[in-house]
Amino acid sequence: MKTKVNEISIKYQGNFKISQAPKITSSVSAAELLYNERNKDQIGLQECFKVMLLNNGNKVKGIFEVFTGGITGTLVDLRILFAVVLKSLSVNLIIAHYVK
Repeated sequence: MKTKVNEISIKYQGNFKISQAPKITSSVSAAELLYNERNKDQIGLQECFKVMLLNNGNKVKGIFEVFTGGITGTLVDLRILFAVVLKSLSVNLIIAHYVK
């Protein structure tokens, strides 16, 4: 009997090379990038938890929104967080929790 299982998959949206990706050199550069990536059409109402995925040279591979919560809090499922980090083969990561 052949067993079937689901495959976890993530994908990159965009068509730029990693050499063109921004490099994180400090907490300030990470905060600026996350601030600029937010949806400016939404008011600061819901809490959000994101992870910035980095390669060995601290170039940003992508930003993944792990969870959006309510007005007063957000919960993070660590299984989802680690699945994305491991599947993307990221070397470094920056986690961010803020109101979006």
